[in-house]
Amino acid sequence: MDVLVEDTDKLFPEVFAHLAVVEAQPELPLDEELLKRAERNLTPTSPKDLLWRVLGTGEELLQTLQQDPRPLTRLLEQVISLLPFDELRSVISAEKLQEGLTSPVISIQLLCLAYLRKAADSPSGASFVATSSSLVQCQFTIWLSSESTEVAERSLEVIEALLAVDSQNSTTVLSAGRSFAEAQGQGLLWRRVFHDPDVYTILFEWTSMSKSKRDVKTKKGMQLVTISQARLFDFIVRVAPYDWSAVTTSSSRHIETQFLRENVGSEPYGGILRYAASHMIDNKDILMEVLRQDFFVKLLGVVEESNRQNVSPQLLEAIQQGAGSLHL
Repeated sequence: MDVLVEDTDKLFPEVFAHLAVVEAQPELPLDEELLKRAERNLTPTSPKDLLWRVLGTGEELLQTLQQDPRPLTRLLEQVISLLPFDELRSVISAEKLQEGLTSPVISIQLLCLAYLRKAADSPSGASFVATSSSLVQCQFTIWLSSESTEVAERSLEVIEALLAVDSQNSTTVLSAGRSFAEAQGQGLLWRRVFHDPDVYTILFEWTSMSKSKRDVKTKKGMQLVTISQARLFDFIVRVAPYDWSAVTTSSSRHIETQFLRENVGSEPYGGILRYAASHMIDNKDILMEVLRQDFFVKLLGVVEESNRQNVSPQLLEAIQQGAGSLHL
């Protein structure tokens, strides 16, 4: 069994030699154990020039590799986690990230999500993501539509982290050498998600039974819609603590009304919460009704833990009722 800490002066020449051989003969298999050893031996104290060399060499090899790149992308994810995003953004563009997210190769999608997760280290990184509507659209589409549980879970983790650091209610401590500074969230990604029609619509069109991106006439199509619905429940619960009004206030009524059932009544809440709570799922689907109740239980926990004073009595009563009964 390999020791956890090795002499990197001996290990990484071996790594680079191996990658050079695979680059020359792309059909040769990657040495997964060697790359795992390299991954274990990259730490916050690793020289930056080594990190950049591994990243550059690996990214270049990905262009010609003729096999599952997962052993290599895992190593690159570790490198990305150790470099500041302000430096990474000089070598990665929104267009390149979008191209990677739409790749049919799951490990490439996960690699791009590693870049986006690193962007969540600072408000400026979140702003970089928010600048590109098409990148955010791609990110939310992958999260709601992916049939890979790993990709979907990682996507939501990244989305939550980006929204958390971007929240105008949050302050991030940034270090620069021995000095520290504070940076306030700018709210740019929140505005992109809830006020950009092209992004906001995605939350509805992958989860709606009536106007779905899926073929709901097939059993598989219906199953995929319900999976997306469960993901939206999770999203609302996880981002609500950062900005309660964003999920409970109508931000694009012309979009929302397209996905609400007739006779919508006068629910004491609006926005994405209103849609998910009362108009999204098939009431005859017992499993989704159970998930809906669990959604309200978690939402009630959010309200109670934050001791929110801005929750109207009507809304609080509706959440309590939803949490205590299968019917709102």
